[in-house]
Order: sequence, then C-alpha cells, then structure tokens
Amino acid sequence: MVEVNNNMVEVNNNEKINEQNEEDLSLLEMLKEEELVLKIKEQTENKKKSIIFSLSDNNFTEVLRFLSNINNLNAIDKNLNRIYKLYLYNNSYIRLNRYYSIRYYEDEEFRTFVHSRVENPSNQLSLDLSECRNITDVSALGGVHTLYLSECGNITDVSALGGVHTLTLRDCYNIPDVSALGGVHTLTLHCCLNIRDVSALGRVHTLDLSRCYHITDVSALGRVHTLDLSECFDITDVSALGGVHTLDLSRCYNITDVSALGDVHTLNLSYCRKITDVSALNNVPNLTLPLGLQQSIG
Repeated sequence: MVEVNNNMVEVNNNEKINEQNEEDLSLLEMLKEEELVLKIKEQTENKKKSIIFSLSDNNFTEVLRFLSNINNLNAIDKNLNRIYKLYLYNNSYIRLNRYYSIRYYEDEEFRTFVHSRVENPSNQLSLDLSECRNITDVSALGGVHTLYLSECGNITDVSALGGVHTLTLRDCYNIPDVSALGGVHTLTLHCCLNIRDVSALGRVHTLDLSRCYHITDVSALGRVHTLDLSECFDITDVSALGGVHTLDLSRCYNITDVSALGDVHTLNLSYCRKITDVSALNNVPNLTLPLGLQQSIG
C-alpha cells in the first residue's frame, strides 16, 4: 500500500507484489526491497512553490539506480511513468547524480529520454559533472538549471552556458572568456586562472571570483549582491563596490582605500595589510578587519 500525505510517501514493507516479467519490476517492489522512503519536500523560491523529491536523503532520480540492470529504455520508461504519474509535478526540481549526469552528457538517446520526462529542464534539471576532465565541449549543457563542472580543466569555451541559473566552474583554469555568462544567477569561477575581464558579469546575483589572480578591474561589479574577491591580489581599486551587499576582500593585499564601502552589509577585509583607515566603515553591520585595526571601529 502507498500512503500519501503532504510531506511523505511511504512504501508498506508488508505488501507483496507479484510481477510476471522481471524486466517490468514495479517501483513499489523495488522500494520495498531496499526499505527506502520517498520524501516529498516543499520549498518556496521567488514565491513559487517548488517540489523537490529525494530518495533516502539522496535524489529522486536515484530511482534509476534500481533500473541499472534493465537495458531496454522502454522498460525503464514504463517504470518511470509510474513514478511521474504518482509523484511528479511540472515544477519539480530533478537532480541527476554524477553517474547519470555523465550518461546525460555522453548519450544523446538518454538525454532525449530525460528531456521527454522533464517539463522544463532549464527550470528543473541539475547535473553534476565535476572532475570529468575529459569534457571539452559543453554546448549541449546550456539548457539546464544547475550545472556543476568543477575541475573540468579541459573546458575552454563556455559561451553556450549563459542560460544556466546556477553554474560552478571552480578550478576550470583554461577558460579565458566569460563574457557570455552575464545572465547566470549564481556563478562560481574560483581559481579560473585565465580570466582577466569580468566586465560582463555585473548582473550576476552571486559571484565567486576568489583566486582569479589576473583580475584587476572590478568597476562593473557594483550591483552584484554577493561578491567574493578573496585572494585577487592585483585588485587595488574597490571604489565601485559600495552597493554590494556581501563583499569578501580578504587577502586582497594591495587594497588601500575602503572609504567607499560604508554601505556594504557584510564586509571581510581580513589580511588586507595595506589598509590603515577604516573610519568610513563604522556603520557596516558585519565587518571583519585585519589584525591591528580591529579596535579602530568605535
């Protein structure tokens, strides 16, 4: 028996299900054998209700793991149809684990299958391709909501990813041009060592440029909500960043003047050794100062 309420779908372990065809093993029996609980969690984002499915504290699409011995896509489709009819709404958020993310990347047939099951991939689908160092071409990945490509060091062209909502390119050190990523909401470029020009990123909501050592000009980033510039050693002028809400400038050793940052809400200046005057920062609610200046705020 399947009991449904607003918070949880549970599989009764005592129920016995008879299937004639092993390839057509029902979802209920698979869940019963693994003694798993399918939880439906509700989240609210931008005042729109979103449903996130998780299986045994992992991900809804981990259900595919139970079908790994079934090579026939029609059989998989038949089982997944049961899931979608019972639990899947058009605004659900689906995160593929790393195995199926790689399959999505490599297998056009599987990619087409996933798209046929997801109403709007750009609002619903998340992929994790971190540490896939053989990936070079990401042109097929621009239509998803969340994309993790950390440590994919052979990627050079990210021009197709401008429509991704949340994009992580941490340690992708061969990317030289990020001008196409200005429409990304949350963008992580930590330790992308070839990036020099960030002038196109002024509309990004949350931007991590930490350890991007060759960045010097941040004048276009004054409207970014949350900005991490820690260990960007060549930055000297932060006068344009007074409108940033949360700003991390820790270990930006060459900054001397922070008089324009008095309206920042959360400001980290740890190890900024050349700063001597912080009198303009008296009204910053959350302020972290270098050692030696911590008594300067009255």
